[in-house]
Amino acid sequence: MIPVLQEVPTNEASASDFDWEQRLPNSWYARRGHRWLDRLLLCLLLPPALPLMALISLINLAAFREVRRIFFVQPRIGWRGQPFQMFKFRTMAQPRSSEMGSWESGEDVLRVTTFGRFLRNTHLDELPQLFNILRGEMSFIGPRPEMVEVEDWALESIPRFSERLAIRPGVAGLAQVTQGYTGRDTKAYARKLAINLEYIERMSLAFDLEIVLRTIVWMLRGKGWEWKPVHVDEPTVPKTVAPTVGLRRRAG
Repeated sequence: MIPVLQEVPTNEASASDFDWEQRLPNSWYARRGHRWLDRLLLCLLLPPALPLMALISLINLAAFREVRRIFFVQPRIGWRGQPFQMFKFRTMAQPRSSEMGSWESGEDVLRVTTFGRFLRNTHLDELPQLFNILRGEMSFIGPRPEMVEVEDWALESIPRFSERLAIRPGVAGLAQVTQGYTGRDTKAYARKLAINLEYIERMSLAFDLEIVLRTIVWMLRGKGWEWKPVHVDEPTVPKTVAPTVGLRRRAG
């Protein structure tokens, strides 16, 4: 069932007064405990992750032959519509046109290197996002942050798309382990939004730990870059709710 949340304002004046707190459940875990889980997992995972990141960095250096191309740094839209720089290990060759053009045309699949495909399928390309979590820009569990251009496209195409940004974007999440990678497909993005809204409504320690375990299984099965098509009988966000066009840039 899709949760019914507060309608998003669509004009500039009301957007500036938008109350993001009303997006969150009233539970202590949703408002405080989720961040404490991030801190605990960081303490457990960052020390052993550093040697692995060093090894991957050396392999990427050998593959791309430039220090500056070991990592991929890209502006993404995050918590409450705020842009931030997201870190990943580079997995693709340079696009022929632009990142957005490559995503729209499906060229992304062809640009992925052999080692990059391994990193994506195991989610190891996301390891540098531990530093995004350390900086408070991301969480371990939450909706994936989109590219600026993709966010703009989704805001124009899918009602309520910004509602998922009431919480910090995640390295892993319910949508990631149930739907996987999504290209330029409005129905697939609507389904992704529905899953993220369901997650926000169900936020709890038990649910987050379940997603962590499912993510580990997903990684071990090498399904990190899998895409699940949307079936016509799967729920999407109701079209009667006003679109969220323009909210992102004015979000406080």
